[in-house]
Amino acid sequence: MVLEEYQQLDEKSSAFMQSFLGRVETKPEFSSTTEKRSFLKLLLNDLQNNREKWDEELKTKALSVVRILGRDQAGSDPLFTKQASMMFLQLAGLQQSEKIVDSPSSHEALKCICNCIFLKESVKPYLEEEHVVDSCLHVLQSEDHQLSLETQFLTCRVLFFLTVGRSDLVDSLIKSNVSGAIAKVLSANIAQLEDPVLRLKIDRNAAINPLTVTSEALKLLFNLLLVGARSQEGTSTNQAFVECLVPIFRLIFLVPYPEPQPLVAPYSQAIHALMQFSFTTIAQVWSEQSSWTHSLFDRDADEHGYKYMASTLVGVLDKSIHVLLPSGEPDQEGNESVDTAIAPLLLVLSTLAEGDLAFKHVTAKLMLPKEKDRLKPVHEGFGLSAYLIRLMTSTMMPQTRDAVCETLFVLCDKDANKFTQQLGYGNAIGFLVNKGIAMEAPPDSQHDAEQINPITGQFLSQEAMPKLEDMTDEEKEREAEKLFVLFERLKKNGIIQVENPIAKAMQEGRLEEIESNSDSE
Repeated sequence: MVLEEYQQLDEKSSAFMQSFLGRVETKPEFSSTTEKRSFLKLLLNDLQNNREKWDEELKTKALSVVRILGRDQAGSDPLFTKQASMMFLQLAGLQQSEKIVDSPSSHEALKCICNCIFLKESVKPYLEEEHVVDSCLHVLQSEDHQLSLETQFLTCRVLFFLTVGRSDLVDSLIKSNVSGAIAKVLSANIAQLEDPVLRLKIDRNAAINPLTVTSEALKLLFNLLLVGARSQEGTSTNQAFVECLVPIFRLIFLVPYPEPQPLVAPYSQAIHALMQFSFTTIAQVWSEQSSWTHSLFDRDADEHGYKYMASTLVGVLDKSIHVLLPSGEPDQEGNESVDTAIAPLLLVLSTLAEGDLAFKHVTAKLMLPKEKDRLKPVHEGFGLSAYLIRLMTSTMMPQTRDAVCETLFVLCDKDANKFTQQLGYGNAIGFLVNKGIAMEAPPDSQHDAEQINPITGQFLSQEAMPKLEDMTDEEKEREAEKLFVLFERLKKNGIIQVENPIAKAMQEGRLEEIESNSDSE
Protein backbone atom coordinates (compact mmCIF):
# COMPACT_ATOMS: atom_id res chain seq x y z
CA MET A 1 0.00 0.00 0.00
CA VAL A 2 1.18 3.53 -0.84
CA LEU A 3 0.58 4.87 2.68
CA GLU A 4 2.46 2.09 4.46
CA GLU A 5 5.40 2.31 2.07
CA TYR A 6 5.64 6.07 2.54
CA GLN A 7 5.55 5.75 6.33
CA GLN A 8 8.62 3.52 6.13
CA LEU A 9 10.69 6.07 4.17
CA ASP A 10 11.73 8.28 7.08
CA GLU A 11 15.31 7.13 7.11
CA LYS A 12 15.67 6.71 3.37
CA SER A 13 17.78 8.93 1.14
CA SER A 14 16.46 11.86 -0.91
CA ALA A 15 17.04 9.85 -4.10
CA PHE A 16 14.95 6.97 -2.74
CA MET A 17 12.16 9.42 -1.78
CA GLN A 18 12.20 10.93 -5.26
CA SER A 19 11.97 7.50 -6.85
CA PHE A 20 9.00 6.57 -4.68
CA LEU A 21 7.19 9.87 -5.31
CA GLY A 22 7.88 9.50 -9.02
CA ARG A 23 6.02 6.18 -8.99
CA VAL A 24 3.07 7.74 -7.13
CA GLU A 25 3.05 10.65 -9.56
CA THR A 26 3.00 8.36 -12.60
CA LYS A 27 0.56 5.76 -11.31
CA PRO A 28 -1.12 6.58 -8.00
CA GLU A 29 -2.72 3.46 -6.52
CA PHE A 30 -4.72 3.90 -3.33
CA SER A 31 -6.98 1.31 -1.83
CA SER A 32 -9.49 3.97 -0.85
CA THR A 33 -10.05 7.73 -0.60
CA THR A 34 -9.25 7.39 3.09
CA GLU A 35 -5.76 6.12 2.28
CA LYS A 36 -5.26 8.92 -0.25
CA ARG A 37 -6.40 11.50 2.32
CA SER A 38 -4.01 10.13 4.94
CA PHE A 39 -1.12 10.06 2.46
CA LEU A 40 -1.69 13.69 1.47
CA LYS A 41 -1.80 14.74 5.13
CA LEU A 42 1.57 13.09 5.75
CA LEU A 43 3.13 14.53 2.60
CA LEU A 44 1.89 18.06 3.34
CA ASN A 45 3.16 17.76 6.91
CA ASP A 46 6.59 16.67 5.68
CA LEU A 47 6.68 19.54 3.18
CA GLN A 48 5.90 21.96 5.99
CA ASN A 49 8.41 20.57 8.47
CA ASN A 50 11.22 19.64 6.11
CA ARG A 51 11.09 22.40 3.51
CA GLU A 52 14.43 23.76 4.79
CA LYS A 53 16.02 20.29 4.81
CA TRP A 54 14.69 18.92 1.55
CA ASP A 55 16.61 19.92 -1.56
CA GLU A 56 14.97 21.78 -4.45
CA GLU A 57 14.45 18.66 -6.53
CA LEU A 58 12.68 16.75 -3.77
CA LYS A 59 10.41 19.69 -2.86
CA THR A 60 9.52 20.09 -6.52
CA LYS A 61 8.69 16.39 -6.90
CA ALA A 62 6.58 16.35 -3.71
CA LEU A 63 4.59 19.39 -4.82
CA SER A 64 4.11 17.86 -8.27
CA VAL A 65 2.61 14.76 -6.63
CA VAL A 66 0.31 16.96 -4.53
CA ARG A 67 -0.81 18.86 -7.64
CA ILE A 68 -1.55 15.72 -9.66
CA LEU A 69 -3.41 13.96 -6.84
CA GLY A 70 -5.40 17.13 -6.21
CA ARG A 71 -6.93 17.04 -9.69
CA ASP A 72 -9.44 14.53 -8.32
CA GLN A 73 -11.26 16.10 -5.38
CA ALA A 74 -12.12 12.70 -3.88
CA GLY A 75 -9.77 12.24 -0.91
CA SER A 76 -8.06 15.60 -1.55
CA ASP A 77 -9.66 17.47 1.38
CA PRO A 78 -6.31 18.23 3.08
CA LEU A 79 -5.32 20.47 0.14
CA PHE A 80 -8.24 22.85 0.64
CA THR A 81 -7.51 23.84 4.22
CA LYS A 82 -6.12 27.09 5.58
CA GLN A 83 -2.98 25.28 6.75
CA ALA A 84 -2.28 23.89 3.27
CA SER A 85 -2.95 27.30 1.70
CA MET A 86 -0.44 28.94 4.06
CA MET A 87 2.20 26.37 3.19
CA PHE A 88 1.67 26.74 -0.58
CA LEU A 89 2.02 30.51 -0.21
CA GLN A 90 5.26 30.11 1.70
CA LEU A 91 6.73 27.74 -0.88
CA ALA A 92 5.55 30.00 -3.71
CA GLY A 93 7.18 33.04 -2.12
CA LEU A 94 3.90 34.96 -1.87
CA GLN A 95 4.24 36.33 1.63
CA GLN A 96 4.97 40.02 1.17
CA SER A 97 8.68 39.31 1.13
CA GLU A 98 11.06 41.72 -0.58
CA LYS A 99 12.88 38.73 -2.03
CA ILE A 100 11.29 37.28 -5.18
CA VAL A 101 11.24 33.46 -5.20
CA ASP A 102 11.46 32.03 -8.72
CA SER A 103 12.35 28.36 -8.74
CA PRO A 104 10.96 25.00 -9.91
CA SER A 105 9.45 24.36 -6.47
CA SER A 106 7.84 27.82 -6.34
CA HIS A 107 6.34 27.15 -9.77
CA GLU A 108 4.80 23.88 -8.52
CA ALA A 109 3.48 25.65 -5.43
CA LEU A 110 1.87 28.30 -7.64
CA LYS A 111 0.27 25.54 -9.72
CA CYS A 112 -1.12 23.98 -6.53
CA ILE A 113 -2.61 27.35 -5.55
CA CYS A 114 -4.20 27.77 -8.98
CA ASN A 115 -5.71 24.27 -8.87
CA CYS A 116 -7.06 24.73 -5.35
CA ILE A 117 -8.72 28.07 -6.23
CA PHE A 118 -10.20 26.55 -9.37
CA LEU A 119 -11.56 23.48 -7.59
CA LYS A 120 -12.73 25.07 -4.32
CA GLU A 121 -14.09 28.58 -3.91
CA SER A 122 -13.67 28.17 -0.14
CA VAL A 123 -9.89 28.48 -0.56
CA LYS A 124 -10.07 32.12 -1.69
CA PRO A 125 -10.70 33.68 1.76
CA TYR A 126 -7.61 31.90 3.17
CA LEU A 127 -5.48 33.44 0.44
CA GLU A 128 -7.02 36.88 0.79
CA GLU A 129 -6.28 36.87 4.52
CA GLU A 130 -2.61 36.53 3.58
CA HIS A 131 -2.86 39.45 1.10
CA VAL A 132 -2.00 37.21 -1.83
CA VAL A 133 -3.31 39.75 -4.38
CA ASP A 134 -0.82 42.36 -3.18
CA SER A 135 1.94 39.75 -3.16
CA CYS A 136 1.23 38.73 -6.76
CA LEU A 137 1.27 42.36 -7.83
CA HIS A 138 4.57 42.86 -6.01
CA VAL A 139 6.06 39.94 -7.97
CA LEU A 140 4.88 41.27 -11.34
CA GLN A 141 6.08 44.80 -10.54
CA SER A 142 9.56 43.64 -9.58
CA GLU A 143 12.21 45.67 -11.42
CA ASP A 144 15.34 43.99 -10.11
CA HIS A 145 14.50 40.43 -11.10
CA GLN A 146 13.99 38.84 -14.51
CA LEU A 147 10.88 36.75 -13.92
CA SER A 148 10.70 33.35 -15.53
CA LEU A 149 7.88 32.61 -17.95
CA GLU A 150 6.40 30.18 -15.41
CA THR A 151 6.21 32.80 -12.66
CA GLN A 152 4.70 35.39 -15.01
CA PHE A 153 2.09 32.95 -16.30
CA LEU A 154 1.09 31.47 -12.94
CA THR A 155 1.02 34.80 -11.08
CA CYS A 156 -1.29 36.23 -13.74
CA ARG A 157 -3.49 33.15 -13.43
CA VAL A 158 -3.75 33.47 -9.63
CA LEU A 159 -4.78 37.13 -10.02
CA PHE A 160 -7.30 36.19 -12.71
CA PHE A 161 -8.96 33.53 -10.54
CA LEU A 162 -9.12 35.83 -7.50
CA THR A 163 -10.50 38.92 -9.26
CA VAL A 164 -13.39 37.37 -11.22
CA GLY A 165 -16.45 39.31 -10.13
CA ARG A 166 -14.56 41.14 -7.36
CA SER A 167 -14.82 44.86 -8.06
CA ASP A 168 -13.27 45.70 -4.66
CA LEU A 169 -10.08 43.81 -5.50
CA VAL A 170 -10.01 45.24 -9.02
CA ASP A 171 -10.36 48.82 -7.72
CA SER A 172 -7.53 48.17 -5.27
CA LEU A 173 -5.30 46.78 -8.02
CA ILE A 174 -6.03 49.73 -10.30
CA LYS A 175 -4.94 52.13 -7.55
CA SER A 176 -1.76 50.07 -7.12
CA ASN A 177 -0.93 50.36 -10.85
CA VAL A 178 -1.62 46.81 -11.94
CA SER A 179 -1.81 48.25 -15.47
CA GLY A 180 1.94 48.93 -15.45
CA ALA A 181 2.67 45.38 -14.29
CA ILE A 182 0.52 43.82 -17.02
CA ALA A 183 1.96 46.16 -19.67
CA LYS A 184 5.46 45.09 -18.62
CA VAL A 185 4.61 41.38 -18.97
CA LEU A 186 2.93 41.97 -22.33
CA SER A 187 5.73 44.13 -23.73
CA ALA A 188 8.48 41.67 -22.76
CA ASN A 189 6.77 38.66 -24.33
CA ILE A 190 5.39 40.40 -27.42
CA ALA A 191 8.90 41.74 -28.11
CA GLN A 192 9.99 38.09 -28.48
CA LEU A 193 7.06 37.41 -30.81
CA GLU A 194 7.98 40.42 -32.95
CA ASP A 195 11.61 39.37 -33.39
CA PRO A 196 11.85 36.90 -36.34
CA VAL A 197 14.88 35.11 -34.82
CA LEU A 198 13.49 34.80 -31.29
CA ARG A 199 10.07 33.81 -32.65
CA LEU A 200 11.56 30.77 -34.38
CA LYS A 201 13.15 29.62 -31.12
CA ILE A 202 9.84 29.49 -29.22
CA ASP A 203 8.84 25.98 -28.16
CA ARG A 204 5.21 26.06 -29.20
CA ASN A 205 4.60 22.61 -27.70
CA ALA A 206 5.57 23.81 -24.22
CA ALA A 207 2.63 24.51 -21.90
CA ILE A 208 4.23 27.83 -20.92
CA ASN A 209 5.95 29.97 -23.57
CA PRO A 210 5.79 33.64 -24.67
CA LEU A 211 2.55 32.98 -26.53
CA THR A 212 0.76 31.44 -23.55
CA VAL A 213 2.14 34.03 -21.11
CA THR A 214 0.86 36.80 -23.39
CA SER A 215 -2.50 35.05 -23.58
CA GLU A 216 -2.74 34.70 -19.79
CA ALA A 217 -1.81 38.35 -19.18
CA LEU A 218 -4.47 39.42 -21.72
CA LYS A 219 -7.09 37.23 -20.02
CA LEU A 220 -6.27 38.95 -16.74
CA LEU A 221 -6.46 42.37 -18.42
CA PHE A 222 -9.84 41.59 -19.99
CA ASN A 223 -11.23 40.45 -16.65
CA LEU A 224 -9.99 43.59 -14.88
CA LEU A 225 -11.45 45.81 -17.62
CA LEU A 226 -14.77 43.96 -17.52
CA VAL A 227 -15.13 43.96 -13.74
CA GLY A 228 -13.74 47.49 -13.41
CA ALA A 229 -16.25 48.86 -15.93
CA ARG A 230 -19.09 47.54 -13.75
CA SER A 231 -17.79 49.07 -10.54
CA GLN A 232 -18.49 52.54 -9.18
CA GLU A 233 -15.21 53.73 -10.64
CA GLY A 234 -15.84 52.12 -14.01
CA THR A 235 -15.85 55.40 -15.91
CA SER A 236 -12.09 55.75 -15.46
CA THR A 237 -11.20 52.11 -16.18
CA ASN A 238 -10.27 52.77 -19.82
CA GLN A 239 -7.72 55.39 -18.85
CA ALA A 240 -6.43 53.27 -15.97
CA PHE A 241 -5.28 50.58 -18.42
CA VAL A 242 -4.31 52.84 -21.29
CA GLU A 243 -0.63 51.79 -21.26
CA CYS A 244 -1.65 48.20 -22.06
CA LEU A 245 -2.90 49.30 -25.48
CA VAL A 246 0.55 49.78 -27.00
CA PRO A 247 1.62 46.10 -26.66
CA ILE A 248 -1.87 45.07 -27.82
CA PHE A 249 -1.43 47.17 -30.97
CA ARG A 250 2.01 45.69 -31.55
CA LEU A 251 0.63 42.15 -31.27
CA ILE A 252 -2.32 42.78 -33.59
CA PHE A 253 -0.51 44.84 -36.24
CA LEU A 254 3.14 43.71 -36.12
CA VAL A 255 3.28 40.03 -35.13
CA PRO A 256 2.46 37.66 -38.04
CA TYR A 257 -0.80 35.76 -37.64
CA PRO A 258 -0.83 31.95 -37.72
CA GLU A 259 -2.30 30.07 -40.68
CA PRO A 260 -4.89 29.08 -41.60
CA GLN A 261 -6.91 30.40 -38.65
CA PRO A 262 -5.60 33.76 -37.39
CA LEU A 263 -8.09 34.34 -34.59
CA VAL A 264 -6.45 32.11 -31.96
CA ALA A 265 -4.69 32.82 -28.66
CA PRO A 266 -3.13 35.24 -27.92
CA TYR A 267 -4.65 37.27 -30.80
CA SER A 268 -8.21 36.37 -29.78
CA GLN A 269 -7.51 37.57 -26.21
CA ALA A 270 -6.05 40.80 -27.61
CA ILE A 271 -9.29 41.40 -29.51
CA HIS A 272 -11.32 40.66 -26.35
CA ALA A 273 -9.30 43.26 -24.43
CA LEU A 274 -9.47 45.81 -27.26
CA MET A 275 -13.25 45.38 -27.28
CA GLN A 276 -13.40 46.90 -23.78
CA PHE A 277 -11.74 50.18 -24.81
CA SER A 278 -13.64 53.18 -26.19
CA PHE A 279 -12.79 54.66 -29.59
CA THR A 280 -11.54 57.83 -27.89
CA THR A 281 -8.98 55.90 -25.85
CA ILE A 282 -7.93 53.73 -28.82
CA ALA A 283 -7.53 56.78 -31.07
CA GLN A 284 -5.56 58.65 -28.42
CA VAL A 285 -2.99 55.88 -27.96
CA TRP A 286 -2.79 55.03 -31.68
CA SER A 287 -2.07 58.64 -32.60
CA GLU A 288 0.78 58.72 -30.08
CA GLN A 289 2.49 55.73 -31.73
CA SER A 290 3.58 57.37 -34.98
CA SER A 291 7.20 56.48 -34.17
CA TRP A 292 6.54 52.91 -35.31
CA THR A 293 3.11 52.92 -36.97
CA HIS A 294 4.12 55.33 -39.77
CA SER A 295 5.87 52.50 -41.63
CA LEU A 296 2.68 50.44 -41.77
CA PHE A 297 0.66 52.70 -44.05
CA ASP A 298 0.83 55.54 -46.57
CA ARG A 299 0.57 58.70 -44.47
CA ASP A 300 -0.45 60.81 -47.47
CA ALA A 301 -3.38 58.56 -48.38
CA ASP A 302 -4.14 57.41 -44.84
CA GLU A 303 -3.36 60.26 -42.49
CA HIS A 304 -4.14 58.49 -39.21
CA GLY A 305 -3.66 54.87 -40.25
CA TYR A 306 -7.29 53.96 -39.62
CA LYS A 307 -7.61 52.58 -43.16
CA TYR A 308 -4.70 50.27 -42.44
CA MET A 309 -6.34 49.20 -39.17
CA ALA A 310 -9.60 48.50 -41.01
CA SER A 311 -8.04 46.40 -43.78
CA THR A 312 -6.02 44.39 -41.25
CA LEU A 313 -8.94 43.63 -38.95
CA VAL A 314 -11.37 42.85 -41.78
CA GLY A 315 -8.72 40.58 -43.31
CA VAL A 316 -8.52 38.65 -40.04
CA LEU A 317 -12.32 38.45 -39.92
CA ASP A 318 -12.51 37.20 -43.51
CA LYS A 319 -9.93 34.45 -43.00
CA SER A 320 -11.39 33.38 -39.66
CA ILE A 321 -14.96 33.09 -40.93
CA HIS A 322 -13.94 31.04 -43.94
CA VAL A 323 -11.89 28.64 -41.79
CA LEU A 324 -14.40 28.36 -38.94
CA LEU A 325 -17.42 28.03 -41.26
CA PRO A 326 -16.02 26.12 -44.25
CA SER A 327 -19.48 25.13 -45.52
CA GLY A 328 -20.65 28.74 -45.38
CA GLU A 329 -23.75 27.71 -43.44
CA PRO A 330 -23.79 29.02 -39.85
CA ASP A 331 -26.68 26.88 -38.59
CA GLN A 332 -24.99 23.50 -38.64
CA GLU A 333 -24.14 21.20 -35.76
CA GLY A 334 -20.81 22.06 -34.17
CA ASN A 335 -20.88 25.77 -34.99
CA GLU A 336 -21.98 26.83 -31.51
CA SER A 337 -18.36 27.13 -30.32
CA VAL A 338 -17.55 29.45 -33.22
CA ASP A 339 -20.02 32.02 -31.87
CA THR A 340 -17.72 33.40 -29.18
CA ALA A 341 -14.73 33.57 -31.54
CA ILE A 342 -16.09 35.95 -34.18
CA ALA A 343 -18.42 38.28 -32.24
CA PRO A 344 -15.70 40.26 -30.33
CA LEU A 345 -13.86 41.21 -33.53
CA LEU A 346 -17.10 42.42 -35.09
CA LEU A 347 -17.81 44.57 -32.03
CA VAL A 348 -14.31 46.11 -32.27
CA LEU A 349 -14.97 46.93 -35.94
CA SER A 350 -18.31 48.48 -35.00
CA THR A 351 -16.71 50.67 -32.29
CA LEU A 352 -13.99 51.90 -34.64
CA ALA A 353 -16.41 52.49 -37.52
CA GLU A 354 -18.68 54.59 -35.32
CA GLY A 355 -15.70 56.61 -34.18
CA ASP A 356 -14.04 57.49 -37.49
CA LEU A 357 -15.51 58.20 -40.92
CA ALA A 358 -12.40 57.07 -42.82
CA PHE A 359 -12.39 53.79 -40.95
CA LYS A 360 -16.11 53.31 -41.63
CA HIS A 361 -15.70 54.11 -45.33
CA VAL A 362 -12.94 51.52 -45.82
CA THR A 363 -14.73 48.91 -43.71
CA ALA A 364 -17.99 49.40 -45.62
CA LYS A 365 -16.19 48.82 -48.92
CA LEU A 366 -14.72 45.59 -47.57
CA MET A 367 -17.79 44.18 -45.81
CA LEU A 368 -20.87 45.32 -47.75
CA PRO A 369 -21.91 43.60 -51.03
CA LYS A 370 -19.97 44.65 -54.14
CA GLU A 371 -21.18 44.75 -57.75
CA LYS A 372 -20.10 41.16 -58.39
CA ASP A 373 -21.99 40.00 -55.28
CA ARG A 374 -25.28 41.20 -56.82
CA LEU A 375 -25.13 38.76 -59.73
CA LYS A 376 -27.04 36.46 -57.36
CA PRO A 377 -29.04 37.05 -54.15
CA VAL A 378 -26.56 38.76 -51.82
CA HIS A 379 -26.78 36.03 -49.16
CA GLU A 380 -25.55 33.40 -51.62
CA GLY A 381 -21.95 32.62 -52.43
CA PHE A 382 -18.67 32.40 -50.54
CA GLY A 383 -17.60 36.04 -50.36
CA LEU A 384 -17.27 37.75 -46.98
CA SER A 385 -20.46 39.78 -47.42
CA ALA A 386 -22.50 36.64 -48.25
CA TYR A 387 -21.18 34.88 -45.12
CA LEU A 388 -22.02 37.91 -42.99
CA ILE A 389 -25.54 38.22 -44.43
CA ARG A 390 -26.24 34.54 -43.73
CA LEU A 391 -25.01 35.08 -40.18
CA MET A 392 -27.62 37.86 -39.80
CA THR A 393 -30.37 35.22 -39.53
CA SER A 394 -28.44 32.52 -37.65
CA THR A 395 -30.21 30.77 -34.79
CA MET A 396 -27.23 28.76 -33.53
CA MET A 397 -24.81 31.70 -33.36
CA PRO A 398 -26.79 34.45 -31.57
CA GLN A 399 -23.79 36.50 -30.40
CA THR A 400 -22.30 36.64 -33.87
CA ARG A 401 -25.72 37.29 -35.44
CA ASP A 402 -26.32 40.31 -33.23
CA ALA A 403 -22.75 41.59 -33.69
CA VAL A 404 -22.95 41.26 -37.49
CA CYS A 405 -26.28 43.10 -37.61
CA GLU A 406 -25.05 45.92 -35.39
CA THR A 407 -21.80 46.30 -37.35
CA LEU A 408 -23.45 46.33 -40.77
CA PHE A 409 -26.08 48.77 -39.48
CA VAL A 410 -23.27 51.13 -38.40
CA LEU A 411 -21.61 50.75 -41.82
CA CYS A 412 -24.94 51.82 -43.36
CA ASP A 413 -24.89 54.99 -41.21
CA LYS A 414 -27.68 53.51 -39.05
CA ASP A 415 -30.03 54.36 -41.91
CA ALA A 416 -32.75 51.69 -42.22
CA ASN A 417 -33.40 52.46 -45.91
CA LYS A 418 -29.72 52.19 -46.79
CA PHE A 419 -29.50 49.02 -44.66
CA THR A 420 -32.27 47.28 -46.62
CA GLN A 421 -30.98 48.55 -49.97
CA GLN A 422 -27.49 47.23 -49.28
CA LEU A 423 -28.44 43.85 -47.80
CA GLY A 424 -31.87 43.11 -49.20
CA TYR A 425 -35.15 43.61 -47.39
CA GLY A 426 -35.54 39.89 -46.70
CA ASN A 427 -32.18 39.76 -44.92
CA ALA A 428 -32.47 43.06 -43.06
CA ILE A 429 -36.06 43.16 -41.84
CA GLY A 430 -35.61 40.77 -38.89
CA PHE A 431 -32.98 42.99 -37.28
CA LEU A 432 -35.00 46.16 -37.94
CA VAL A 433 -38.12 44.64 -36.39
CA ASN A 434 -36.12 43.68 -33.29
CA LYS A 435 -34.81 47.25 -33.13
CA GLY A 436 -38.38 48.58 -33.33
CA ILE A 437 -37.80 50.21 -36.72
CA ALA A 438 -40.90 49.77 -38.86
CA MET A 439 -40.19 49.26 -42.58
CA GLU A 440 -42.44 48.52 -45.52
CA ALA A 441 -41.14 46.45 -48.41
CA PRO A 442 -39.38 48.98 -50.68
CA PRO A 443 -39.93 49.32 -54.43
CA ASP A 444 -37.25 48.17 -56.85
CA SER A 445 -34.16 50.33 -56.29
CA GLN A 446 -31.63 51.79 -58.69
CA HIS A 447 -27.94 50.94 -58.33
CA ASP A 448 -25.64 52.56 -60.86
CA ALA A 449 -28.49 52.69 -63.37
CA GLU A 450 -29.29 48.99 -62.83
CA GLN A 451 -32.35 47.82 -60.93
CA ILE A 452 -32.00 45.64 -57.83
CA ASN A 453 -34.49 43.20 -56.37
CA PRO A 454 -35.26 44.90 -53.03
CA ILE A 455 -35.94 41.58 -51.29
CA THR A 456 -32.80 39.65 -52.28
CA GLY A 457 -30.39 42.46 -53.26
CA GLN A 458 -29.71 40.80 -56.63
CA PHE A 459 -29.61 42.70 -59.92
CA LEU A 460 -32.97 42.13 -61.63
CA SER A 461 -31.16 41.52 -64.91
CA GLN A 462 -29.60 38.43 -63.37
CA GLU A 463 -32.91 36.91 -62.28
CA ALA A 464 -34.05 35.67 -65.69
CA MET A 465 -35.45 32.17 -65.30
CA PRO A 466 -36.28 29.59 -67.96
CA LYS A 467 -39.91 28.75 -68.66
CA LEU A 468 -41.27 25.80 -66.73
CA GLU A 469 -41.79 23.67 -69.85
CA ASP A 470 -38.15 24.24 -70.86
CA MET A 471 -36.74 23.13 -67.50
CA THR A 472 -35.34 19.68 -66.76
CA ASP A 473 -36.48 17.76 -63.68
CA GLU A 474 -33.18 18.62 -61.97
CA GLU A 475 -33.70 22.35 -62.65
CA LYS A 476 -37.25 22.19 -61.32
CA GLU A 477 -36.00 20.49 -58.17
CA ARG A 478 -33.30 23.14 -57.66
CA GLU A 479 -35.82 25.97 -58.09
CA ALA A 480 -38.20 24.27 -55.62
CA GLU A 481 -35.33 24.06 -53.11
CA LYS A 482 -34.56 27.78 -53.62
CA LEU A 483 -38.20 28.69 -52.98
CA PHE A 484 -38.26 26.48 -49.89
CA VAL A 485 -35.17 28.19 -48.46
CA LEU A 486 -36.55 31.67 -49.29
CA PHE A 487 -39.84 31.01 -47.53
CA GLU A 488 -38.02 29.60 -44.47
CA ARG A 489 -35.79 32.69 -44.35
CA LEU A 490 -38.80 35.03 -44.54
CA LYS A 491 -40.53 33.08 -41.76
CA LYS A 492 -37.40 33.21 -39.60
CA ASN A 493 -37.23 36.99 -40.03
CA GLY A 494 -40.86 37.36 -39.01
CA ILE A 495 -41.90 38.80 -42.36
CA ILE A 496 -44.54 36.12 -43.06
CA GLN A 497 -46.27 33.62 -40.82
CA VAL A 498 -47.78 31.16 -43.29
CA GLU A 499 -47.07 27.56 -44.07
CA ASN A 500 -44.27 27.07 -46.58
CA PRO A 501 -46.12 26.14 -49.84
CA ILE A 502 -43.20 24.05 -51.08
CA ALA A 503 -43.14 22.04 -47.84
CA LYS A 504 -46.92 21.64 -48.07
CA ALA A 505 -46.69 20.40 -51.67
CA MET A 506 -44.03 17.87 -50.66
CA GLN A 507 -46.18 16.62 -47.76
CA GLU A 508 -49.18 16.22 -50.08
CA GLY A 509 -47.08 14.38 -52.65
CA ARG A 510 -47.74 16.89 -55.41
CA LEU A 511 -44.04 17.31 -56.27
CA GLU A 512 -43.64 13.54 -56.56
CA GLU A 513 -46.74 13.47 -58.79
CA ILE A 514 -45.19 16.01 -61.14
CA GLU A 515 -42.01 13.95 -61.26
CA SER A 516 -43.85 10.70 -62.02
CA ASN A 517 -45.94 12.39 -64.73
CA SER A 518 -42.84 13.72 -66.42
CA ASP A 519 -41.30 10.24 -66.27
CA SER A 520 -44.33 8.67 -67.98
CA GLU A 521 -44.11 11.18 -70.77
